[in-house]
Amino acid sequence: MSWQTTPVASDAPTVRVARSGADVVIRHHTGHTRRDLRLPLVVWFGVVRAMRAGRLGEAWTSLTASGGRARLHDGTIELGYGYLHQRTATLPAPVWRALAAAVCVGTLDQLPHADDHELADARSES
Repeated sequence: MSWQTTPVASDAPTVRVARSGADVVIRHHTGHTRRDLRLPLVVWFGVVRAMRAGRLGEAWTSLTASGGRARLHDGTIELGYGYLHQRTATLPAPVWRALAAAVCVGTLDQLPHADDHELADARSES
């Protein structure tokens, strides 16, 4: 399988990351919930910069020059992107922390490509 898995602490969720076309797919398991989040590459690059800078709080933080933004709110990371931030996504804070730890040590510098078959197989396992 062409996924990059983040190192897992005992209380951390399982997080796997791969590229699919012009998107980055973040697959995470928290408790009994399994979810895929697709982000455009340009937004992913902004997320990586924010993680490396460690600049995320209750106020909106700019992710990209084109206006992507993120904030920590009620234990969830909220992402806004696209024209007038009409696209939104959320990540539980533990998933964000696992991703940030992996980004900071370089684990996610080279993301593998997941093909449609791998993505479909994983969806059917849920």
